[in-house]
Amino acid sequence: MLSIRSLRVITNWIAGLTSAGAAYVRIARVHTHDWLNTANRFAPGRELFRSHRRFQLWAQTVSHGQLLLRSPRSADHPTRIDVLFKPVSAQKIRRIYDGLVIRCPSSEEQDHIEQQMAGGSLDMDDRLFALETADSLDWVVAMAVGWHEDDAPGDISRFVWLDQGRKPVVQRPLDGADGGLSHGLASLKEVVAAVRAGQRPTDIADPRHAYLHVVMVRISWPGQSDTLAPVGAFLTRRAADAYLASRHPVEDAELYVETVPLSI
Repeated sequence: MLSIRSLRVITNWIAGLTSAGAAYVRIARVHTHDWLNTANRFAPGRELFRSHRRFQLWAQTVSHGQLLLRSPRSADHPTRIDVLFKPVSAQKIRRIYDGLVIRCPSSEEQDHIEQQMAGGSLDMDDRLFALETADSLDWVVAMAVGWHEDDAPGDISRFVWLDQGRKPVVQRPLDGADGGLSHGLASLKEVVAAVRAGQRPTDIADPRHAYLHVVMVRISWPGQSDTLAPVGAFLTRRAADAYLASRHPVEDAELYVETVPLSI
């Protein structure tokens, strides 16, 4: 039997997938991105990132120790830039940066920063990132840093797909401590009505289950194995087909629907 919290997670997830806002997802144009997590990308004093734009402390999550700084779109800047540190073990940062430079500190700067840290030294896999400001030097201790600039709308970040060896195929919010339960909940009545309205496929019409229609994407990368990922799940085939019709064509990408049983 599902707990009340588990049921809330399911209802929130299904409501998001079946809401009117989920029927259309525009594929954003990526301007620039990078993900730095290997030793050859770092050296004392090396500059890693520079932008004259204003950045804000946008999100910090318990899950995976993620710290997100963002320069949002504005009248002067049609793109947004996300900078992500992950996983973060220590930090000295501020809420707003008017211009942002991220670099590897010099040996002298690293010694000075380590004196400010509670533990006094870095762990084996940690790296120290210096954040230059006008009046002082801020810093973050993490294993990796990356940035992503695109013209996507809303607050959705693509960094969840920028782990090593992955491609930014699907956009999802950063995971948070509350699992998204603080907003967007559907009532149990709404979920039951949506499940009962679902259409059973003719080839697997098992009356014991309702069914989800999962939109999948297969991406072909030169010299690599194909990438398979779910991009949306719907309680009716009609909603899944409408979602497919709303997608912009992407070169070397195939979208199709798989139907799977849903048991609650």
